Amino acid sequence: MKLSDLSKHHAVLIVDSEREAVGLALWNELQALSPAHRFFNQTVLDIDTARKIISWANTPYNEEKIALISFHTSGIPAQNSMLKILEEPREGVRFILITSNKDNLIDTVISRLQVFKTNNEERITNNDGLAKLFLETNPTTRMKLPLVVELLSRVDEEERKDKESVRKFILQIAEFLGSQSASGRMVKSKYIEETLQMASYASDPSVSVKALLEYLALLLPVVK
Repeated sequence: MKLSDLSKHHAVLIVDSEREAVGLALWNELQALSPAHRFFNQTVLDIDTARKIISWANTPYNEEKIALISFHTSGIPAQNSMLKILEEPREGVRFILITSNKDNLIDTVISRLQVFKTNNEERITNNDGLAKLFLETNPTTRMKLPLVVELLSRVDEEERKDKESVRKFILQIAEFLGSQSASGRMVKSKYIEETLQMASYASDPSVSVKALLEYLALLLPVVK
């Protein structure tokens, strides 16, 4: 992604699993344009960094200046502290936020940003086709589907199992079951309820997401 791909909105959000590479590419462009631009790059955007960003943004400058803020997760206090500056920055101040974990952001922050989705982000979050394929497959072979194997092998930036992607996938299964029920197909409500319950368990650090999928693979009927 290049600067020319982004709008001139004062605050934009880029969601990409390769956020560090995207951030470095954009920073290479920015630092060549002005010494006033700043790059804040860290795994966790904490309250101390948020305060530094706010101080930088409120410092007067005669020309445009851009804060490039790249992070994987952010604490709630840090996000809350930046709400006002993201909504009403000084004239000439812009923010480009990059994250590999949009779900970590609170709605009030997202509402202040113009969101850009990349191909990588679509690969992670768009599991509609996989959910349909999963339910169309014989229960005994569902866990052998290549896309399911790939999903379970994903890790986040901190080299931990990417449980969030699995949780989203389980929710996609529940949504697909719900759409089939709404269209008149005989999908028992208990299957939808049980799938939603498994999605709620997926965020628990002590729970195996593979075990949750194995349970759903054997529980859910074939839906075509």
